[in-house]
Amino acid sequence: MTTPADLLDTFRAHLASFELPAVCSVTVNAGEDGPEITVRLACYEAPQIAAALLAWADTLTEITVEAWRVPSGDNVYLSLIGQLTADIRVRLYGAMAFAGRGVGGDLAPDARRPMPLTVLYAIANPGDVSA
Repeated sequence: MTTPADLLDTFRAHLASFELPAVCSVTVNAGEDGPEITVRLACYEAPQIAAALLAWADTLTEITVEAWRVPSGDNVYLSLIGQLTADIRVRLYGAMAFAGRGVGGDLAPDARRPMPLTVLYAIANPGDVSA
């Protein structure tokens, strides 16, 4: 059985293996649905969040990306979910204020929308015409 300490050790080893953006919190869950690590990124603007998620995407497998507007409607989360190892899932996210336009601007409170990884690239590189 995977313990929370095992999950943290695996996460620390991953951080030591790659140059990844700063995080501000890490939560581990060795529960019934399988081991999962949830990571909040230490950035708060859409381009920085997207760039950080892209950096992590290069180190994970089975990637999915989504935007979620929280139930209160105040914030939008950009999330990336992927496999850290064959049996450990990691969910990374960054929160930004809801602006009524841009990323998540058309989401109703508590609504989610999957998005392709290429959208993160476009958000991280707003002036790049090749995005």
